[in-house]
Amino acid sequence: MSLRTVIHSARRTPRSLKHQFRWKLVPGFIWQSMQSFRITLLIWGLVTAGCIFYLSQWMNYRQVAHRIDLLESYRSKLVSQLELLEVEKSYLTRPQRLEILAGGTMLMQTPKSVQYRLSWVDVSSSE
Repeated sequence: MSLRTVIHSARRTPRSLKHQFRWKLVPGFIWQSMQSFRITLLIWGLVTAGCIFYLSQWMNYRQVAHRIDLLESYRSKLVSQLELLEVEKSYLTRPQRLEILAGGTMLMQTPKSVQYRLSWVDVSSSE
């Protein structure tokens, strides 16, 4: 045997292991599928994070909208109470009603013109 045939036989794959070259591809196949699994996992993780962010923003929007509705209804209630109070105030401060209260309940009389008219004599005599 020559050196060349020895080297050739060492490099040659045996016939019994002819179909075992497929097993050499298995680690590469697993690695590629793992990388594809990682990419898929990353994509789904990003989609899930995006959905969670969207839902949190939507829930915050709904909460703010609900709070605005409550505040608007409270404001309209206060406006109606204010209008009612203004009507009541205008009723209670009517001059005719005040004259009836002053004359009947407090036994007050309407002032005479002499009582609220001042003259220069009255002003000078107060010194």
